[in-house]
Amino acid sequence: MAGYPGGTGAFGLCRQRFPAPAVWDGGHPLQEEWSYIVRIGRTARRALMVAVAAAALASAPPLAPASLAAGPAAARGGVVWMISAQSLSRLAAQPGAKALIRRFFSSPEHSILVDRADGSAPALTALRSASFPSVRPLIAELRDKPGGDGSRPLQVVVLDLEDWPQTPRLERLHPVYYYRMAGRAARAHGITLAATPSPNLAQALGKGRGPVYERFLQSGMIGQIARSAAIFEVQAQGVERSPARYARFVRLAAAQARKANPEVLVIAGLSTNPGGRKVPSSLLYRDVMAARPFVDGFWLNIPARSDACPRCGVPQPQEAIGLLRRLSRSAVLVPGAPLPLAARG
Repeated sequence: MAGYPGGTGAFGLCRQRFPAPAVWDGGHPLQEEWSYIVRIGRTARRALMVAVAAAALASAPPLAPASLAAGPAAARGGVVWMISAQSLSRLAAQPGAKALIRRFFSSPEHSILVDRADGSAPALTALRSASFPSVRPLIAELRDKPGGDGSRPLQVVVLDLEDWPQTPRLERLHPVYYYRMAGRAARAHGITLAATPSPNLAQALGKGRGPVYERFLQSGMIGQIARSAAIFEVQAQGVERSPARYARFVRLAAAQARKANPEVLVIAGLSTNPGGRKVPSSLLYRDVMAARPFVDGFWLNIPARSDACPRCGVPQPQEAIGLLRRLSRSAVLVPGAPLPLAARG
């Protein structure tokens, strides 16, 4: 596809340098999680969207494609799936996973993206992405290594600010400011910014009352952060055990994000074992179907215990397989032809 190799095409990288933040509260080693965002939509609009995106990038700050700019995926004819390389590797090790991965996370119309150097995850045709827990390494990556690891340029950067040690204190206390900074940096390089703020940021700031998810809704930061991003993930994994709560939280958060930025893609987070507790595939399926009318897609997580997530416990890829099988049978969220995302930040 035009623009993939670099330059200033629809997914190309501008070589403009972006200064490091003037205010900083200590640094952390670069912690990248290579991710994949699979584009799904109608074939008839694909060529037009590429041309529109390329023209927009040539003359103005990048814009999100018009077909993804007005309402959830149910009204746009497509669903976006997002998965990390680690989750993909765990999924691929399960019996029967190959066909499901090909059906949900790949498209023969695109070039294959290179995974991590160890090659543990299958190569997918998807947007190349890197995730960061802090603005400083994100900007350093854009400024110093605009081509990622050299095998293919980055097309999406994910900023995952949370109330955890990986995010510096200043960024936890001023997330809106730092998401805005990340948005400017991504836009300067013609790259899409995906914002994935944790609801626990509201708790860290002392915003709102009640449970953490309610406080996040009351904080006002959802809309403010969404203004700086092309993709906004609603981290709803912690309420997956109640499909009604999951759908309500996703619906309200998505509404706030779209009110502030009608062009933003809203993704809902899914996890097979949030907080170390397994969520059965039957329950995940109910969550997906309940939230489907309100979002443009889902980020499927299969986490494992790590320094970043000490409570994640043992990964449960079999539940992800079960979910994808159920979705395949329902034929509701089975991907169609890919629809590209224009770089925007």
